[in-house]
Amino acid sequence: MNSIVTPYWHPIIGAASLLLLLYVASLGFRMRTARRGRAQLTALHARLAPIAYAAVLVSWLIGAGSALWLRSDFEFASTLHFRTGCIMAALLTGSALTARWMRSGNATARDVHPWLGAAAVLLAAAHAATGLRIMP
Repeated sequence: MNSIVTPYWHPIIGAASLLLLLYVASLGFRMRTARRGRAQLTALHARLAPIAYAAVLVSWLIGAGSALWLRSDFEFASTLHFRTGCIMAALLTGSALTARWMRSGNATARDVHPWLGAAAVLLAAAHAATGLRIMP
């Protein structure tokens, strides 16, 4: 692939991932407040959430790889952007696990799940801002 484009894979994939994450979160929020169509929102949220989670993890891997192999202007894993990405991945992992536990009727998971997702989405805003500061 063109070496001019390579440094921008992570920002492009990351932006798309965060937009999908925001959409999935909006479905979850609407699902909690919906009077009608809740089943459809729930199904769409359940179908898209794993895709958003995987996209965030893929973006994290591409970002870590590009920082390690393509960037010499900062030390690997030294940026706030890297740390917010790790925390966001951890929050989304917790959200994915609680979603699985919710299906087995775990009430604690049902209480914790939306908070983990909301925290990940709020952190995504800071993550994007810190990423803009270190764009190639």
